[in-house]
Amino acid sequence: MDKKISIGMAVIVLILVSMNSAYATKYDTSTFSDTLRYADSNTYRDANHTFSIQPPLNWVVLNNLPPNVSNNAIVIFSNNDKSQLATFGIYHRHIAQNVIDAINNHSDNDVLATVAQEMSGKDADSKTTVFNGIVDRYNDGIRVAISSGTTYTADNSTSLSENIIYFLNNGNQYTLVLTSNSDNMDKNSQLFEGSANTFLVSQTSLVPEFPFSIPILITATFSIIFISRIKKSNGVRITDPR
Repeated sequence: MDKKISIGMAVIVLILVSMNSAYATKYDTSTFSDTLRYADSNTYRDANHTFSIQPPLNWVVLNNLPPNVSNNAIVIFSNNDKSQLATFGIYHRHIAQNVIDAINNHSDNDVLATVAQEMSGKDADSKTTVFNGIVDRYNDGIRVAISSGTTYTADNSTSLSENIIYFLNNGNQYTLVLTSNSDNMDKNSQLFEGSANTFLVSQTSLVPEFPFSIPILITATFSIIFISRIKKSNGVRITDPR
């Protein structure tokens, strides 16, 4: 089992590296200029956080999550597969002007290093490793795509994550997080990226919220799969099949 997990991790890392090996790009357009065409076709909308998105086909909204997860996420979609659960969460927080200035004034490598440092770490229950990332700069903010993996000490299993983080100059940060097992990461990553390409934010300033850090949201998202695995072993389902 350990060998299978290691091989799976190696394959996924190679896939993600090949996907994200391009150099960073600066665009003289809005972050969401390419997604404006989805304004009328996106099926999930959140007026409070001024965004819309087209979730992956047949993925459902998880409504019965533990409070420590649901309180941090605006919404979490699931592939509704009890045996190979994958989730796609969307998070928001307000960022201060000094953070925006620092992001805009520092190099792409500095931004990636800071995000990677916040995401990486080891505790009693798990260890998270960041693989690689890429930064795209726009005239209204930057978009960071970064991939990582978390190994759980309880059963030595591994979950992989793909994260897309929008740092907008108007003081809003949106984070899209895919979490999947290694066997299905390639398929789920394609679905996630296709959905993320429809993510559209109305450029308005939101009321500041209680801040949370990237490690909290990553831990929260990974915990869904971990909780699912435990409940599955006990005959309890995390989602309502209806």
